Amino acid sequence: MNHFLLPILLCLFYMHVSAAEVDRPNIVVILLDNVGREWFGCYGSEENCTPNIDRLAAGGVRFANCYTTTVCGPSRVEMLTGRYPFRTGWYLHHDAALYGGGGLDPQRETTFARVLRDAGYATGIAGKWQVNNLYDEPDVITRHGFDEQLVWPGSIDRDKVDAEFKASFQKAIASNDADFLSGATRNIESRYWDPVLLRNGKREVARGRFGPDVFREFAFDFYRRHQERPFLFYHAMVLTHGQNVLQHVVATPDNRDNPPMEEHEMFADMLRYADKQVGAIVAELERLDLLKRTIVIIASDNGTEKSLSAHANGRVVQGSLYQINEAGGNVPLIIHSPKRVPGGRIAPLADFTDIFPTVCDLTSARPPAELVLDGKSFAPFLRGEAPAPRRWIFNHYANERVARDERFKLTNNGDLFDLEADPAEKKPLPQDVPGSAAAARIKLQAVLDQMPASTPLPFPHRSLSAFKKRAEAAKAGVK
Repeated sequence: MNHFLLPILLCLFYMHVSAAEVDRPNIVVILLDNVGREWFGCYGSEENCTPNIDRLAAGGVRFANCYTTTVCGPSRVEMLTGRYPFRTGWYLHHDAALYGGGGLDPQRETTFARVLRDAGYATGIAGKWQVNNLYDEPDVITRHGFDEQLVWPGSIDRDKVDAEFKASFQKAIASNDADFLSGATRNIESRYWDPVLLRNGKREVARGRFGPDVFREFAFDFYRRHQERPFLFYHAMVLTHGQNVLQHVVATPDNRDNPPMEEHEMFADMLRYADKQVGAIVAELERLDLLKRTIVIIASDNGTEKSLSAHANGRVVQGSLYQINEAGGNVPLIIHSPKRVPGGRIAPLADFTDIFPTVCDLTSARPPAELVLDGKSFAPFLRGEAPAPRRWIFNHYANERVARDERFKLTNNGDLFDLEADPAEKKPLPQDVPGSAAAARIKLQAVLDQMPASTPLPFPHRSLSAFKKRAEAAKAGVK
């Protein structure tokens, strides 16, 4: 009898395991680059750039307020690790890809990609990494959990410069010469036309191609090859970042033959192209019959360049990259999954640290027990099982820290703003203001007080802003 029962029992066991694998959702994270929420229609923009994202927001969950630190590298580290900048040391911008000097260390930090890979997920990334120099650390993205990669390395293009320039570049880093280094970004590897790419560690130049299109093709191929198992794909878009520090806009395939004359409209077209790609990603998942078991997370890493403004909610909003105001650090966050996340809902508060525990919760992947996370999982809210967990959110850049609730915002210098009455943060409330503002001050001050001092990185931050700070300090005689 046992001889006949054993094959049946084994078959039932493997059917159970297979069903459990299918039930674990795919996760697709789409992160746009350098575009504030004033450009998104679902957040009140009047620029008409994001019809696909707006449609996904309407059918999904939109977070009314989502904090992240206000520039590319630290924002990405916050999202990937689920930890605030004071804990990781990424409280200033550090462009490891461009300037080297150290990066996101897999021995110090754990990403949610590594947790999901260890839990049996296929993992892939396309686009911008930035938080390591991939020529100095060629295997580091794999060590962080992404097994398949097509990324823009973001370094000085070795095909464009000679030995004399390389020596001058290193000398400028050592002397904090931000002026030279700003101009040097003209020689950064292209992320757009004729992009320089690392495909699973091997360098290539896609002549005649537009980088975002190559990244999208890689993503689609990944989806097709991993249809039968759960996967995580991180689509780290290079759109809508400029080509370099000095060139904020580029032409896309949709306007290259007749590009707009105005920077504002060129940027709007870049966002329209990014939005079209988001629509194509979701359409491909649907075509492959994967959308029903996929959770799509859409966000932006920080605010827009300061030279750009947009009309939103009846006013002009100036781009605030690097600034810890609402335009700089309050970004879009949208979750879309027609079969797994009841749609048509708005949650008040989240921050980027919440993405790590949420993704782990949604996929039943367990982070290391000793790992200290700052985020709160909003997975039960997404599933319709519980209220949204946040009563406050926190942000941090350099020496500035802020906390806010649904209405009020408190800075670490004591300024309290009523964001309903003063969304542009022009006029702090009086110290002795009574009522709900006074209660909010007490609550938010307690949040700020509980945050520990910053843990430094084991190396100096390298970025234009960091170089400028050190040069200014040296000029003033400050050690």
